[in-house]
Amino acid sequence: TGSYAPGSAHVYTVEQSVSNSNILYAGSATAGAWKTTDKGGNWELITRDLDIGGVYALEIDFTNPDIVYISPFGGIYKSFDGGANWTVIGDAAFINLSPRISDMKLSPSNNLELFAASDEGLFKSIDGGNNFTQIMSGKFQEIEFHPNSVDTMYFIKEGNLKTEFYRSDDGGNTLTLYNNGWPNPASGDEQLRTEIAVSPAAPNKIVALATGSANGGSGLYG
Repeated sequence: TGSYAPGSAHVYTVEQSVSNSNILYAGSATAGAWKTTDKGGNWELITRDLDIGGVYALEIDFTNPDIVYISPFGGIYKSFDGGANWTVIGDAAFINLSPRISDMKLSPSNNLELFAASDEGLFKSIDGGNNFTQIMSGKFQEIEFHPNSVDTMYFIKEGNLKTEFYRSDDGGNTLTLYNNGWPNPASGDEQLRTEIAVSPAAPNKIVALATGSANGGSGLYG
């Protein structure tokens, strides 16, 4: 009764299955994860039996739309049956960290190779999420693959009152910082959120939407 829009929840992420374009999954701020099998005509709540609210990130196995990963405010859940049942994945050390995942990406050439950007670092699994190793510490926000190269990857990391752009040319094993032209907030400002996207139509182009606080207020850097 205290809400201006009772029952509403904004959506953090929507992903479409590569192998079945009719199937999409969505993660919301307070209403869990949802699934459609008719390109959005009808939606089904698939986390009703889980003790979670927000779903920040999700990823769909490109070989099988029934295999899906979701991340609430800590850890990762995996389903092998389209969201009917869920299992918490990761080794004991990863689970105990309870990392808050902001993005997940499967390698386009290997459906067992899963990358996770989190507030506890950048992680990689080579066995479908059973075990994770940390690639780099720090708070990571975004992961993207070059459309034509599984070896070239892009990452956004949160630094000291600003975000940082990293590129890997060896499939995520090593990362290099690139900052020529990147937003650099002035004293008293901050730039703590950046979304990046790539397109097969222009495979070498990366679009970055940078937000933060400048000139005493919040807004876009560009």
